[in-house]
Amino acid sequence: MRNEQGAVHMEVLSAIHGRIRLQLERPVESEAPFMKIPGVYACRYNPRIRTLLCEYDPDAISEEKLIVRLGAAYAAQTDAALLHIKRAEEQPFAMAPSSYLALLCIGLDGAASLAGSPLTAFTRWLSTGATMAAVVEHGYQELHVRGSFDPEVMSVVYLINSVGKPGAVRASLLAWIITFGRHLIPRAPREQPYLIRRANGRLTLTPMAGSESELAFAGSMFQQGMEMMAHKA
Repeated sequence: MRNEQGAVHMEVLSAIHGRIRLQLERPVESEAPFMKIPGVYACRYNPRIRTLLCEYDPDAISEEKLIVRLGAAYAAQTDAALLHIKRAEEQPFAMAPSSYLALLCIGLDGAASLAGSPLTAFTRWLSTGATMAAVVEHGYQELHVRGSFDPEVMSVVYLINSVGKPGAVRASLLAWIITFGRHLIPRAPREQPYLIRRANGRLTLTPMAGSESELAFAGSMFQQGMEMMAHKA
């Protein structure tokens, strides 16, 4: 964490389902302000290394909202005018076997199409079905872990519309790339600055422009993918 005049920094060290650990730049007096956040039922602060471990109910509050609320509770204990929340991009995503199976089926379907094989009708349904199952499983996995899924999962709608139409193998491949492609590209940690506003005894965090959120990134990627699909169609 770097020193910056008038700013305070908080880093998300790890975030798993129902548990989050933070690194705080400045010490805090107690865990009490963090315990007031709805959904949080346990907090442990280590003053020696300035880390805060919180356990929460993911059904009561999402991970993204919790991080912002924790940042607000942390900022309230400082006199800073700016808060930087830094977090590594999502943990390396372990693709389920269904995603690799879908890619294999897409490859077989493409090879059968190029060879003019009579098995194309079978491989076409196989690749479409396997890809659809992999995308749905991916969406369920994200929903279970994070409480939400990225817009890219909606590529399954395009995949459904392509069933029985020419070029279905391209639809399966594009859906696979849009859903799983970004997980194959390592991303640097991102940092979102928030302007701290204090008025009438209340503190408000206002995100500053210039830092792309995870949702914005996923939405942008989904939009580009859908534009590509529309162009292909």
